[in-house]
Amino acid sequence: MLAAQPAPRPRAPVAARRPATTLAARPTADWLSGLWVSDAKKGAQMEGCADWTAVFYQSDGHLVSGELAGRWKLVGDRVHRQKISFDDSAAEGGGDEGVIEGPEEIARIVRLSDDRFREIGTNGKATLYLRCPKPETPVAR
Repeated sequence: MLAAQPAPRPRAPVAARRPATTLAARPTADWLSGLWVSDAKKGAQMEGCADWTAVFYQSDGHLVSGELAGRWKLVGDRVHRQKISFDDSAAEGGGDEGVIEGPEEIARIVRLSDDRFREIGTNGKATLYLRCPKPETPVAR
């Protein structure tokens, strides 16, 4: 005669079995300040740090990417960007305020680590950004 088998133990719910993941800290303006490049070109991301595809969030609230210039501010986990154009009269007068163009653009920033974030636009499009190795790299406007 066979011995009675013990009743199987109930399994924990799936959520209880998953290891806890540590979420990265919330984005801050100090953290976002620096040079970032999109992960759009697989395997060639860091090459973008040396050309005009990089985005430079300057600590003074200015933004430069290629020939585009603007202003930015971080409100919670949302980055607010405003495009600015500069004309010759502003340059001659020494002014660097520029003229605001178009509507304000707002995107959600999800901080993944100290050197990575995902930007989610209002249209739902998500783009991964990587911090360039030398955030002090100047980008001319």
